[in-house]
Formats: sequence, C-alpha cells, structure tokens
Amino acid sequence: CSVALAGLVTFLHACLEMKAMVLGRYHIVLYFLVLAMQPRMLMTVDENLKPLSVPVRVGQAVDVVGQAGRPKTITGFQTHSTPVLLAAGDRAELAMEKYIPLSPILEGFVILKENPDYQEDS
Repeated sequence: CSVALAGLVTFLHACLEMKAMVLGRYHIVLYFLVLAMQPRMLMTVDENLKPLSVPVRVGQAVDVVGQAGRPKTITGFQTHSTPVLLAAGDRAELAMEKYIPLSPILEGFVILKENPDYQEDS
C-alpha cells in the first residue's frame, strides 16, 4: 500500500537526525508508523453490526486470475470460527453458504446477510 510506504519513508527520513527529531522535540514523528500498521484479521458481523460467529476456511492464497468458472481461491485450508487472525499470505472464505458477504474481500470487518436461497440439509 502506498500510504504505508509513505509513512515508513517519512519515519526513516526523520531517523537521519535521530537525536534532534525522534528523541528530541519532534517525537510525534513516531505517529507516521501508524500508517504502516494494519492488523490481519477477519471479524464477521450481521446487518445490525452484532458479532456473528461463522465457520471460515483459512489457507494460503492462490492466484485465480483468468481461470474459468469459480475456482477455489485458497489451498491447504483449515476451518475456524470467526473472529480469526490471518497470517501474511493467508486468505479466508466462508465455509457454508448460509450467509452472503457484502464485501468481496474477507478481511477486517465483514458484514454478512442471510442467504434467502439457503436450505439446510436434513
């Protein structure tokens, strides 16, 4: 992300004068590091923003650009219940079709709505 890179470059530039800038009067320069911080998590909520625990598959991300149909976007997955911490290079997908995500990317906070076409197997 370019914003994260800009924050890191700004901080590193300020570190050239460490004693005067970071350790001196301008300690606020440390806040530029916040631009590069982003937790890798998945937390699902319903339409009323109440926490919702649903099963998700977490695995290594696979590049599916140009493949026909709806290929699997992860490989070597494990099934967990949300909330879930994602490692670098991990991706998550819903394990069941009871809910539909309102976001195409399952990362951060994701709002889920009930799938009107879902029927439970008996």
